[in-house]
Amino acid sequence: MNNPLVKKFIPIIILFVVINLLLLIFKESLIEKGFQLNFVFVANLILFLLSSFGFFIQTKSANSSNINAFIRGVYSSLLMKMFVIVAAIFIYIFVTGGEVNKAAIFASMAIYLLYTSIEVVQLMQIARKKPNG
Repeated sequence: MNNPLVKKFIPIIILFVVINLLLLIFKESLIEKGFQLNFVFVANLILFLLSSFGFFIQTKSANSSNINAFIRGVYSSLLMKMFVIVAAIFIYIFVTGGEVNKAAIFASMAIYLLYTSIEVVQLMQIARKKPNG
């Protein structure tokens, strides 16, 4: 646990667990309000995995002395997230036959913003501690 990258990754894990716990605690209430919880659970898992991979790609490139490597890492992470999310949305629309659950999609968008915010804050802290950053 002495690895600083592991310590920077802990908030992403905590967010994943907290979101799942909140979904389980408020399950009946959310279902009554029209949320399709299976979609939100799967979206949370996908976003957690994407944030994990993106975080490690970007931290690896942040430790490079070449600024272009850092920019490639950021773009690689962004493109990976974009393609996977678009593919997941198309799969969801295909599976549901066009009957999408707007509440679940908006909840997933909010979850995406939370993951992205935590990822950016952690990467900014890593970049500040870099000697040439």
